[in-house]
Amino acid sequence: MGRIYSTHNYFLYMAELNLRDIPRIAIDKPVLTYGIIFSILFSYILYTGVGDRHLYVFLIGLGLGVSLYQAAFGFTGGWRNFIEKRDSKSLRGQLIMLALAVVVFSIFINSKSFIYDGTMIGAIAPVGVSVLVGSFIFGFAMQLGGGCGSGTLFTAGSGNIKMVITLIFFIIGSLIGSYHFEFWTNLPSFKPVSLLNNFSKINTILIQLSALGLIYYLISKMEFNRNNKINHNDIISNPSHSLLRGPWPLLWGSISLVFFSFLMLQVAGHPWSVTFAFGLWGAKIASFLGVEVSSWTYWQLEYPSTALENSVLADPTTVSNIGIILGALIGSALSGKITRFTSVNKKLVLAAVIGGLFMGYGARLAFGCNIGALFGGIASGSLHGWVWFLFAFLGSIVGVKFRKYFY
Repeated sequence: MGRIYSTHNYFLYMAELNLRDIPRIAIDKPVLTYGIIFSILFSYILYTGVGDRHLYVFLIGLGLGVSLYQAAFGFTGGWRNFIEKRDSKSLRGQLIMLALAVVVFSIFINSKSFIYDGTMIGAIAPVGVSVLVGSFIFGFAMQLGGGCGSGTLFTAGSGNIKMVITLIFFIIGSLIGSYHFEFWTNLPSFKPVSLLNNFSKINTILIQLSALGLIYYLISKMEFNRNNKINHNDIISNPSHSLLRGPWPLLWGSISLVFFSFLMLQVAGHPWSVTFAFGLWGAKIASFLGVEVSSWTYWQLEYPSTALENSVLADPTTVSNIGIILGALIGSALSGKITRFTSVNKKLVLAAVIGGLFMGYGARLAFGCNIGALFGGIASGSLHGWVWFLFAFLGSIVGVKFRKYFY
């Protein structure tokens, strides 16, 4: 018989273990049914009330949610495992994903979409104090909150109450960050640097693959020096994997996430992003409560101001985020790993509050999270994506040290 956990201990157990370590049980048919019904209803609302393009974005979000859940593809735990144990398998899986994305995105960015009448643009942002500080804060906070931008969405979608709390305060932090946006962006910075604007597509690919390959080699060497072996489990294969029920090998997850990200680029016209929607949700709520959010500098910028004026469902990031949540719900039901508990530990709640607030704040300063800034930035050949990677990892090193006071 397996171990039996009290509600408190089970929560700690869920917070510490990778999703792929949770015992798999029978398919949760009621939750699966609810997830499918909600997805169909939301698809109908989008198709009849917004447009078919937003419907496609939602369906892509569903695919991203299932992929994230079934591959247990989170940046937070992977970075922590490397920092604490020099276990680099998750980090190497992320590098493989980035390498695939670099090749695909470099070819298609700045060209016409196959799906809609428009040019696909990359995630390009300036490099300055705001990016350095924001990414460091984000890396620190995600170790307390227990998830990154995408990780918060898919674990909340699978029923993790702590991550729902993290998401709520992520939204609040994003709103506060938008209020302070003018201050941070007025600090010293360089203009955006895009490799695709300075080199040919093939040279951009070669430069970035060389950098990713060097990092892959270094972290593999560091793992071998610490553990006298390289752990290839879960990257290429997993003895218990199932396409329908998971857990997927990390390579499957990498390929699937790049595939759906490419579809997002084609349909939305820009790389996959997550955290803009959090700030928008917070701004919508604050406006409803009487706060003059529209007077803030950030919400007077062209894209944010348009999103604030329009229906929240007109925002593609909102639609894809809802898809990720429902996709993770469906994935967790298929795997029989839906999380159920009724109470939480006070320290973990505090960690979720602090982590969520500072992740939201940091993401707004740094022009995105691990998806919009790191994944989208590097895939687009933007220097800010690499800077974000470095400073967020440094922040995670500090965050791991503080994490012990909460977990």
